[in-house]
Amino acid sequence: MALTGCGVAPVIPPVLDSFTSVTPSATGTPNSVTVFGNYEYVSVQHTGQIFIYNFSNGSQVQTGPPYTTPCNSPSGMAVVQEGSNNIMAVACYDTDSVLTLNIVANGSLSPLGSVTVPGVPYPEIASDGTNVIVPLFTMNGSTNGGVVKLNVSNPSVPAIAGIVALASPFPGAVADTTALAVAGGYIYVASGSETLPLTASSSVQVVNESTMQLVGSPLVVPHSPQQIVVSGGVAYVTIFDAAGLESISVSNPASLSMVGLVYPAMPSGCSALALAVRETAAYTGCYGQGTVDRINVSVPAAMTEINYISGLGSPQAMAFSGSYLFVVSGVAGGSVYQVYVGPSN
Repeated sequence: MALTGCGVAPVIPPVLDSFTSVTPSATGTPNSVTVFGNYEYVSVQHTGQIFIYNFSNGSQVQTGPPYTTPCNSPSGMAVVQEGSNNIMAVACYDTDSVLTLNIVANGSLSPLGSVTVPGVPYPEIASDGTNVIVPLFTMNGSTNGGVVKLNVSNPSVPAIAGIVALASPFPGAVADTTALAVAGGYIYVASGSETLPLTASSSVQVVNESTMQLVGSPLVVPHSPQQIVVSGGVAYVTIFDAAGLESISVSNPASLSMVGLVYPAMPSGCSALALAVRETAAYTGCYGQGTVDRINVSVPAAMTEINYISGLGSPQAMAFSGSYLFVVSGVAGGSVYQVYVGPSN
C-alpha cells in the first residue's frame, strides 16, 4: 500500500509593525506620496491639493495649509535638484499637464511653470538628472499609450524633450502605459491592456532614455501589471489580477526575461498594486485586502513571503524614507500611514 500526502500552503503570520496615520482630507482621495528631506508630500485628487508633512520628530505633522494646484486631480510627483534649487514635478491627470513647483527651505511649495503633454499622464512619474519621465496612459494620435521626457532645467518653462508610443504586443492589441521606472539609461514601462486574449496583451517594454526609442520587443506578463521598480538588475512588477509579484531580468534591456513569480499566501490573497523595494525586501500593497506583504527578493527566481502588515486600508502608493515606509490609502477620505520598518542595512 502506498500512502500519499497533500501539500498545505504555509500560513504567513501578520507582523505587528508600529504605525500611525493621518487623514489629509475628509472628501478627497489621496493618490501619490513622495518624500524629500524631512518632508512628505501627498497629492489628493478631487480637491486639487498637495498636503505637506514634517516627519523629523518621528510622526507626520502637517506644515501649514495644503498647496492648491490649478488642476482637480494631481497625482504623481517627482523631485529634481537643479543647482541650488529643488523642483517638484506634478502630473495633473485631468488637464493633461505637468506642473513645476519650487520646494522652499521650510518644505512649502510655490508655482513655477507648466507644460501640456500629448496624452493622459499617469501617477508613476520619475526623475533623472534634469529630466522628468512621465507615463502617458493614452496618447493623442495613437491607440497606444507612451512615454514623454520633459526637460526641466529651466523649471519656469518645462519643455518636451522626447516622446515615444508603446508597441502592440500583437497586431491590434492596445498597450496602455500604467507605470515606469528609470535605471541605467533605460526606461522600463509596465503596460496593461484589455485586448483579448488578456493572457497575451499586457507587457513590460523598454525605452532608451537618450534616444526615446523602443528597445527590443514587449515582454508579455500576466494581465494587469500595476507598478514597477528596478533594483539590482531586476525589475519587479505588481500584477493586480494575477495577485502576484513578478521579477524580470533587465541585464540585457533589449531582451527581457521573466525570472520568478510569487503569489502571496495570505488568508485573502493579494490584489497587488503599490510597490516599494529596499535592499532584499519588496513591499507589495494588497489593495483589496488592506495589507502590505513583505517579500524576500534576495533570490529573484525564488521569492518568498516573510510576513505582512495588516490594517493599511487600500494601499495605493508607497515611499521609503530612512526607517519609515509611507503608505497612501487610495479611497475618498483615505489615510496616509507611517510604518516603522527599521533601518536599512
